[in-house]
Parts: sequence; structure tokens; C-alpha cells
Amino acid sequence: MARQTTESLLALALRMNGGAQRKYRTRYDLREFGKYAAALRRALYHDRPLGKADFIFMDSHMQVLEMAYLRWKRKHVWPADFH
Repeated sequence: MARQTTESLLALALRMNGGAQRKYRTRYDLREFGKYAAALRRALYHDRPLGKADFIFMDSHMQVLEMAYLRWKRKHVWPADFH
């Protein structure tokens, strides 16, 4: 019985702390995205050749990212003077 109570308390603590964990994970993911975006920018600025498969892969990911961002932006309206 004590084990079940301990597990229940642990699950409750994790659920209550879920918002903080998601916030940390979002920050981490955005930092990682920034690193990879900078690396991609460097590669494109140096005009490194891309194969057809690489181009399609990159183009598809850019489209997915744009769709996800626009969806998020519609849900989280920012003030007009934010630009």
C-alpha cells in the first residue's frame, strides 16, 4: 500500500510540475533549432551544392515548419506593433 501511495504522490508531483517541464523543453528545443538554423544558414551562404534528395528534404521540412508556425501564430495572437 505504501508503494502505491508513493507512486501516486510522485505521479501527482510530475503532473503539477508538467508546465515547468514543458516550458524548459520548449526553451531547449528552440535553442537547438537556433543552432541548426545557423548551421544551415552558413551552408547556404557558402553556396554548398545540394543533391536533389537534400533539396527535397530541406524544402519539405521548411514547409512543415512554416505550417506549424502559422498554426501556432493563429492560436497565440500577438499585438500588431510587436513586429
